[in-house]
Parts: sequence; C-alpha cells; structure tokens
Amino acid sequence: MKIIITGATGFVGKTLVPFLYGNGMNDLCLLIRDAEKARNLFGERNIQYINVLHPDWREQVIACNPDAVVHLATLFNTRCDAESAVEIIRSNLVFGTLLLEALAQTKCSYFINTGTFTEFLYGAGEYFANNLYSATKTAFRPIIQFYQTQSSWKCINVVIYSPYGRRNQQKKVLDFMVDAMHAAEPVNFTKGEQVLDFIHVDDIAGFFHTLLDRLPVFREPYTQLHLGTGQGHSIREVGAVMETVFQRKINACWGGLPYRKNETMYAVAPVAKNLERLGWKAKISLPQGLGILKEELSRPPVLS
Repeated sequence: MKIIITGATGFVGKTLVPFLYGNGMNDLCLLIRDAEKARNLFGERNIQYINVLHPDWREQVIACNPDAVVHLATLFNTRCDAESAVEIIRSNLVFGTLLLEALAQTKCSYFINTGTFTEFLYGAGEYFANNLYSATKTAFRPIIQFYQTQSSWKCINVVIYSPYGRRNQQKKVLDFMVDAMHAAEPVNFTKGEQVLDFIHVDDIAGFFHTLLDRLPVFREPYTQLHLGTGQGHSIREVGAVMETVFQRKINACWGGLPYRKNETMYAVAPVAKNLERLGWKAKISLPQGLGILKEELSRPPVLS
C-alpha cells in the first residue's frame, strides 16, 4: 500500500514514520518543506520525498498515486493577530485544499484527516472551537466532503487529544513543566484544574499503524474516531506524577496565570469506537509515558 504522509517532520510524524517503516509499511511518500531536516530524522530509509515548496508538487502527488493519505500537517498557535490568522488559514485550509485537488486525480481510497479535541469546547458531541486553529480544523471537513464528490475515497477523521512523551520543539504544558524543574525562579502556570486526556506519541503511532492495517473495515464515506486513552488527569495531577518520575520538584507558581478565554477545562476521549472497530486501545500509562520522556530528554537531540 502506497501511503502519503503530510507533517512527517512534526511531533507525531517523526515518531510515526519510523514506526510504520519498521513494521512493514515502507512504501511511504512524505510531503515535506525541509529535505535536510527529513534526512536527519529518517536517515537512509528508502522513502520518497515531495517538497511542497517546489512549483510542481501537486503534479508529483498525482504521479505518486497513493492508496491512502495520512494528513498530519498543521500550523498551531494561539496568538490573536492578523499575521497569525493568515498563516493559520494558509497552512490549515489552503494547503489542504490544494492537496485534495491533486488527490482527486488519483486512485486514493482513504483520506485520514486529523482534528483536535479543542474543536469541542463543551464536549465531544458538538463543534465549538476554542481558538482560530481549532476553527480551521473544523472548517476543513466540508472541503474534504466536497472533494469526496469529485472522487471516491473514504474519509476517516481522527480527533487527537493531548499528545506528549518525547522531545517537542513546539512546547506544550508538560514541556513547560519539565523546563520549570530547572528554573531558578517560580514559573507561572494556571491553577492546573484542566482535566485532559494525555496520550503518548508512541501510542498514537501504534493507533495509526492499526488503522492503516485495517482500513477495509471502514466502508462508510465518513468516520470519526477520537484518539486518546479514555482517562483524564488534571494538569496538577500530571505535575505530581512527573515530580515522582523525574525525582525533581517543579518550580511552579500554580495560579500565577489566569485561564484563557475559552479554556478547555475537560476533554477526555470517547474511545469505545476504537476498540469496537479496530480492537485498539492505548497501552502506555502516564507514569510509563513520562518515564519515556525522561529517558528521551537525557539523550542529545537529533539535529533538525
């Protein structure tokens, strides 16, 4: 099966690509912006690359003629300014639309899109984005559905919850807590009452491998799956576990930051469909995942 992956050098992608390759899914084509970064991450593996900065990248996608696409590429930030808005829309809507335009001219059978739990401010049943990034993820789905009318692929939308577990250049709350362990002065955090579903990136890679392996079970035009552990932990709870695993105190001022407008206070994945349709559930507990993160951070980073 020929698989195109976007966002391959991002946080999830750089774990997913070696995992798929090492588990027999090695007919991969990566859509990238930085060939040197990709080579540093993936070494001498026999992988095809398409540079999306090249003028004819869409023609290369058509020539690649994939069976399935895993669309991980995204631009995330929570800034509220005109420049950020343009960048987010260009990355999350314009690029995705151009990709779909090319795929409509191929034999692609499955388009696996990725969403975010922050599209569901009040729970997993109804869309209500808590920032522009989340809104663009929701806005992209009708565009996918339109292009389905021009082709015959099945769409599987995977809503990813709170990923963690390895070095992350785009830092999130757990990464800032690790930094705070080494801070001379207390670092301001919110009160940490948010209950989130923290899923290890290795589990995310395992999920996508299982999904790709069992794509034929999805016969309906559109399916949505929520990718998490099904268990919630408050940020303060995670901080306490982290202090035990790392054997170091987080130098935090809890409550030093106010909650943001539209802060997500509860987001735990409804995971029953993953078990029912794929026979899959997360394997890595929070202490195990934080242990993997600790080990990862003890090693020199891969140049990228």
